[in-house]
Amino acid sequence: MSVSIDMDKTPRPTKKRKLVLDPQVSPLQLSSSTSSAAATPDNDDLESHHSGRVSPEKQMVYLEEELEHPVLYRDFGCDDEVMELDVEQLRGSVQALADGVGILGWEAEEMDALTTAESTSLGAADRARFRYSWANDLRQRSKTGTMVPVTRIHQLVQDATSYESERVHENVWNSEIHEIALAAALETSVHRTALKITTVKTARISPRDLASAELPARVVDYTLVLRPDALIASRYKSLKPLPKADSKSWNNTTSNNVRATPIAVNFETKAPNKSWTDGKPQLAVWTMSLFNRLSKFWKPSLSLPDAPQLPPTATLKIPAMPLIVAQGHDWHLMIISQGGEKTIIWQKIDIGNTRNCFDAYKLMAVLHLVLDWAQTVWRPWFCRLIEAG
Repeated sequence: MSVSIDMDKTPRPTKKRKLVLDPQVSPLQLSSSTSSAAATPDNDDLESHHSGRVSPEKQMVYLEEELEHPVLYRDFGCDDEVMELDVEQLRGSVQALADGVGILGWEAEEMDALTTAESTSLGAADRARFRYSWANDLRQRSKTGTMVPVTRIHQLVQDATSYESERVHENVWNSEIHEIALAAALETSVHRTALKITTVKTARISPRDLASAELPARVVDYTLVLRPDALIASRYKSLKPLPKADSKSWNNTTSNNVRATPIAVNFETKAPNKSWTDGKPQLAVWTMSLFNRLSKFWKPSLSLPDAPQLPPTATLKIPAMPLIVAQGHDWHLMIISQGGEKTIIWQKIDIGNTRNCFDAYKLMAVLHLVLDWAQTVWRPWFCRLIEAG
């Protein structure tokens, strides 16, 4: 089965080459001669931060103060809130990789070749960091994926550096850097045939009552989805549309490219001159509407298989979920967790960047971990949910 980022309906700037996001023809192997694309009104209209008239600051206030079940933003280590165990575990795993621990996976001979100035395109700083004793762990690293070739990562870093100096439009960053980074991680993941990354830039929350009417309906840029297995495909056949929805969907949108593929992780992307914090309410609005959709599959009287019977007033416990924002070079991870009558978004871990190869490999390692989470945590949980419902 082909593995690719679904580019259906993706708004695209004019450029010299066509991206082919396929594991056999990697986009990172293509020429990087794309010229700068000037911002146009049409492009601006398609940016997700223009998806509503309410400013990001007002959206955050509304989420915290106006909802019956508020969404709160808390820094990791905050003493005001109790951190759930699954949040702690996910945070610990991500933080280790963000610190550079075990992000590389080469044999000793390969590492020697990579760090020899005469035989590699790596700069002196990268070569020195590659030699960190804690950075290379082939056995551990291979559990989630294989290494993206250095030539491809080096090209990604060069392109990103060029685009920042050229001040290209956000859509160019999306298509030439962010999508390519996501594709590289997916292609080298051990779960590449089970997952897919797709755009939702033009998707809207549907039906609209899954989110407050005070908040925008078109919010994030990309989602990681589960390719349907036998159970998901079978249950989809009998799935009914929600009231006020124009078609059936596993998700919080009826967009054709994601209706039949359950969403696992959401991504928001920004240009370097935009604030990454603008992505916080966008991810919150979109993900909370997804949680509202998931809650409609479940009734306390049914419970999940292998779980104790719950009281009628019980609410669905959703696993702690990673949320990712890319801002130009820099990538950040937050974790959203439901607890009682409120939802907490724990922030943030800087998970890598495209300024140099070592930090780009941090990003690849964390993305592999997120893909692994989607397949080994989210998929089993989602399947239990639809079995119970």
